[in-house]
Amino acid sequence: MEDYTPYLILILLWIVYFALHSLLAAHQVKGFLKNKMGQSARYYRLLYNIFAIVSILPVLFYNALISTKVLIPLDWKDIVSFLGLALSIYGVIVMRLAFRQYSFKEFLGLKQLKSDEAEPLNTEGILGVVRHPLYFGGLLIIIGFWLFAPTMANLITVIMLVLYILVGIRFEERKLVTQYGEAYKKYQEDVPMIFPKRNALRKLR
Repeated sequence: MEDYTPYLILILLWIVYFALHSLLAAHQVKGFLKNKMGQSARYYRLLYNIFAIVSILPVLFYNALISTKVLIPLDWKDIVSFLGLALSIYGVIVMRLAFRQYSFKEFLGLKQLKSDEAEPLNTEGILGVVRHPLYFGGLLIIIGFWLFAPTMANLITVIMLVLYILVGIRFEERKLVTQYGEAYKKYQEDVPMIFPKRNALRKLR
């Protein structure tokens, strides 16, 4: 009988990671910590990103450590792997299009070192096709990753990440409505949240 303990530990590790990630991103906690940091508050976004990257490494290492059981028959492996690679490449292209509109320095937390002023609402380029292109690209990449390496552990990781992204988008939407008001509500009506309309991305160059 297969021991499912390693998979339960993996799920627990992801829950702990997501809990810490969400706690530090929560408005009340972020405001409290920024007040405690004083003049160093401008480093918060940068430190948050560093923490997010460093703290996810042990989870990914454990995932790789227990990734042994492949769930797809060997006869299908080449086709499924090719599909996974294609999805991941498409996801990377979507994210590259997204960073034409986003400030990469602001995303990393480097711009906030000089100014903490929020960017105006941007609906140009791919942002006129889908409201959250980084999440859309990320979903394509992680699903493609599982198809390329379809183990039980990777499936658990992908499911946990997809659920967290979907929940995270809902909270981010609330924050953006508060920040931009009626302009963002109109944007919600006109542009899909994650998945663009058919052939919409073909219009972009």
